[in-house]
Amino acid sequence: MFTPERMHQINVMVFESEVDEVAKAIVRLGILHLVQLDDRQPWVEKLGTFEAGKLSEKIDRLGMRVASLMKDLGIRELPLQERDGQLLEVPLSDFDDMDKDMVSLESRVEEVVIRRKEMKVRLERMQGILNEVSPLAEVGLTLEKTPYTFLEIRYGRVPKDMLEYVQEKISPLAAIVIPLASREEGEIILLIGLKTDRLKLKRILREASFEEIEKSGEEGADEEAGLVTGELEERIQELRGQLEQLDGELLEIKSDNAARVTDYHRSLRVAELLIRVKSYLRKTKKTYLFSGWIPSDKKREVHQEILRAARGRAIIEVIAPEQIVGVKEGDIKVPVMLKHPGFFRPFEMLVSSYGLPEYTFIDPTFFVAISFLIMFGMMFGDIGHGLILGLIGWLLGFRPGQRSEGMILVGKLAFYCGLSSILFGFMYGSLFGLEDLIPGLWIKPMHNVLYFFRVAIFFGVTMISLGIILNIINAIRVRNFKATFFDHAGLVSAIIYWCGIGAVSIFLSSKPVPLLLIIFGIGLPVFLIFLREPLAALFGKRRMRFEMGVATYVMETVVEVMEIFTGYLGNTVSFIRVAAFALAHVGLFIAVFSLVNMVKGGARGAVYSALILILGNAIIIALEGMVVTIQAIRLEYYEFFGKFFMGGGVAYKPIGLGKTWNRKR
Repeated sequence: MFTPERMHQINVMVFESEVDEVAKAIVRLGILHLVQLDDRQPWVEKLGTFEAGKLSEKIDRLGMRVASLMKDLGIRELPLQERDGQLLEVPLSDFDDMDKDMVSLESRVEEVVIRRKEMKVRLERMQGILNEVSPLAEVGLTLEKTPYTFLEIRYGRVPKDMLEYVQEKISPLAAIVIPLASREEGEIILLIGLKTDRLKLKRILREASFEEIEKSGEEGADEEAGLVTGELEERIQELRGQLEQLDGELLEIKSDNAARVTDYHRSLRVAELLIRVKSYLRKTKKTYLFSGWIPSDKKREVHQEILRAARGRAIIEVIAPEQIVGVKEGDIKVPVMLKHPGFFRPFEMLVSSYGLPEYTFIDPTFFVAISFLIMFGMMFGDIGHGLILGLIGWLLGFRPGQRSEGMILVGKLAFYCGLSSILFGFMYGSLFGLEDLIPGLWIKPMHNVLYFFRVAIFFGVTMISLGIILNIINAIRVRNFKATFFDHAGLVSAIIYWCGIGAVSIFLSSKPVPLLLIIFGIGLPVFLIFLREPLAALFGKRRMRFEMGVATYVMETVVEVMEIFTGYLGNTVSFIRVAAFALAHVGLFIAVFSLVNMVKGGARGAVYSALILILGNAIIIALEGMVVTIQAIRLEYYEFFGKFFMGGGVAYKPIGLGKTWNRKR
């Protein structure tokens, strides 16, 4: 729990004839974190690589085509599962059959999709025309000097035998022809289209021998406007019906082919995994070599499975990180897998968002979980608000349903924060801001402000001290003598900080600060900081040298000492925000209750009071909950992590089908 999962490196050599089965075994296991062999080694430079060649290109092309089909048909992508191991045995000839089958299916879907897109564009344009025309339906449609911004309106006469021709020609366009009257000399029509299609409409009308009619006055304008909007609405309904028909065709195609397309997609993803595994292989004349990392408690299982897949024709070497020169020198990174019981998973997410610790460093997830919940509860302590927040978290994190893993973790985090709020709500005696209903088990923040600030400060001292201790442990684990004692959060700085806190506490209690405490607790450690280079040279058995000169070294040390004092002071004072936001939480309640008192005496005062209470509590939960979360994370990252967390760890990412690696939870 306090360190990342222990890893071992595995190096394997297999014959070329067995490499396919070994690759399948690696994917089936889902445990091996593969790495490229070190090209800096002379013997590695001479090795060849696995050439996937045209097969890889074919799988990529097929994958893109299948993904496009799934998007067009609305088929949801499903994660790979262990049962998909059977797809590892799909012969390469099946991809040729898949390619042929895809051609006919793509052709059928593409035709419907293109028609649907065209139909949708026409519908949107026709709806735009209706939106432009319909507001004037009640006052009449003015054809002269049309005010429309994007419409082309033509009013005139065509020969009777050309009306059908005009209707047929404009049907593909976002336009409509409305026959208004029939005369001996021809059909009087009103044509409405888009100005973007003006040239096409003009050509069609010219071919139909269209004659423009000058219209004066507003006689019959209302009837004409109603006829226009009615025809447009009828045409729009017709287009919607055609669009629904095309949607039905796509739905039918999906129903008939969804299972097959999904199988294709899964087969291609499995094939991609195999090619990805093979990309890590390096080739000799008759064998392949590869290397990776596995959790220590899985090394026997991996060893046996690779031997079985290679029919015993493999050389396997499993090495502890401590025995690898590159790891000791820092050239090779051991992948990091954080391993915790289920309760700590949401807080693992908080740690990973900042960065992964190095393999040899302390995993701070346990400390983050405890401290984060304490800070959140102190700042957001209320039984009622905790119940609401916990309920929301339970709905998101624990109820079954289709949600992403990230959303589930956020829900669980909210649930735990809600429980912490309830606990501190009992300690404060606060229920939806009402502090007289139940007695507080600890204190009322507003009644004990100075005491509450002292509690926040000493909590901050505890957090900073824990960060220093973790930094010293990390330095000892990597055998860094200089960092152990003289790092910014090393042992010497720790002594200055702790003695400084003691001196300030004694001074605030109106007692004289012991001179020995100042001399040996603060003065002597500061003096040792000035001697760190000579001491490092002495213990390192090397010659002491000041590259930039003694004066520069002294000035840099003075600045560093000042940074230690100001930095630790700022870090400690920063924790006052825990108490400040707890008081702000209470202050918001006071504001809400003040508004309630202002309106409860008037007409409908009970209704307004209830609305203010409900709305006020909702705002406090949303706003204060977000702010408190941000502040707690900030204190974790800057004041706590800043003392010891180096980051730079490489995440453990095994290649496999689904979640075959079962974490201990």
